[in-house]
Amino acid sequence: MSGVQEKVIQWYPGHMKKADRQIREKLKLIDTVVEVLDARVPLASRNPEIQNYLNHKQHVVILNKADLADPKETEKWKNYFLKEGADAVIAYTATDQSGRKKLINVIRSLNPKEKVELRCLIAGIPNVGKSTIINSLVGKKKAQIGNKPGVTKGQQWLQAPEDIMLLDTPGILWPKFEDQTIGEHLAWIGSIKDTIFEKENIAGDLIRYLVENYPEMLEETYNIELDPDQPAWMAFEQIAESRKLMKKGGEYDYLRTSELLLNDFKNGRIGRVTVDKADQQ
Repeated sequence: MSGVQEKVIQWYPGHMKKADRQIREKLKLIDTVVEVLDARVPLASRNPEIQNYLNHKQHVVILNKADLADPKETEKWKNYFLKEGADAVIAYTATDQSGRKKLINVIRSLNPKEKVELRCLIAGIPNVGKSTIINSLVGKKKAQIGNKPGVTKGQQWLQAPEDIMLLDTPGILWPKFEDQTIGEHLAWIGSIKDTIFEKENIAGDLIRYLVENYPEMLEETYNIELDPDQPAWMAFEQIAESRKLMKKGGEYDYLRTSELLLNDFKNGRIGRVTVDKADQQ
C-alpha cells in the first residue's frame, strides 16, 4: 500500500498561502513568468495554479535537473508544453553555462514592448532548483540553496547582468492533491519533507517503479541481479544485503535502506530516470 494515501489530501501550510498572496500582488510588475519544473517529474512538479500567474505574461518553462532525467522523455515533454501554449521550453542544468546563455537569450527575445529592463517571476514548487537557477543567472551566490523543501523563506528581487530582474519566491504547493500518485512522486524527489511520510512506504513504491521500468539501473547501481519473476520487495532486501544494511541478528534494516534508495534517487545516483511520461498525458 502506498504511504502517501490520506496524508496528502490536506496540504497548504500558512507560509505557502502567504507567499501565493504576495506573488499575486506583484504580478502587475512582471513581464515574464519562468516556471521551473523537475525534468524527472514534469507533471507532478507542476503547480496547477500556475495558470493564475500567466495572465497576458510571457511564459517560459524550464525542465530543470535535465541531467538527471531520461533525455528522450525530456524531448517529449518539451514538445508537450509547447503544444500546450508555452512561449519557450528549455531543458536546463544549472552547472551548464550554455543553458544560462540560452535562457537569457530566450527571456530577452520575449520582449514585445522592447523594454530595457525585464522583470521575471521565478516560480515553482519546493526543491525543483529555483535558487540554483537564479544563482546561475545572477552570477553570484545570492539565493540560498538546499536539497530540501522550504529553503527560500521569502521573496526577493535579484539583478542579473543582462538588465533582467528576477523575483525569487518560496516554493508553493497547492491546497490538495487530486491524484495520490502526485504526492508519491513529489516525495521521491524531496519536494515534500521526509518527516511527513513513512520512508519505508515511499521507498517501497519507488523500488516497485524502478524494478518495472529501470531494472538495469538498479542492478548496476547496487551490484545486484534481479529475477523478473520475483516480487519487487525482494530487490529491496537485495540492496540491503549488498550495502550491508543489516541489524543485529541478521535482519534487514529497512529504514536505512529506504533512506539510501530515496537519497540515491533524489541525487541522480541511480541514473537518468523520468517518472512522468509525456505519452501518457
